[in-house]
Amino acid sequence: MSAIQIVIIVAVILVLGIIVFPLINRHQFRNLPPDQQVRIIMKEAKGLAYFKNVSKGSEGVLYFVKNKRKILAFTWVLADGKMLCTRENPFERWDYPEEREPLNEDEFKQLMEELEKFNKKNPVKIVFK
Repeated sequence: MSAIQIVIIVAVILVLGIIVFPLINRHQFRNLPPDQQVRIIMKEAKGLAYFKNVSKGSEGVLYFVKNKRKILAFTWVLADGKMLCTRENPFERWDYPEEREPLNEDEFKQLMEELEKFNKKNPVKIVFK
């Protein structure tokens, strides 16, 4: 093989690995049912508090994972350049596990601190009604 053929093969492999395959994975993840999305998010959660934003254009869901066991989902729509949470009383109960136990005071404080950190790091902020 000539040097040009090797360069072309390497370039194609890089384009596939860096651009094409991640786009396919994101598309497949968005089309999964919510319970399967939750399982994957729980597996990929890093640390004690983790956020995962799954968007479909101008709407989506921001998942908050605590200790890889509890999940709170904030459904949102894009309004004035911010993610506006559409859930009524989103801090009342955990969405997963299925028992849907209420948030205690310490969990609520931790969640509010983590939301502040999330809003500082990201250009698109989440706001509540």
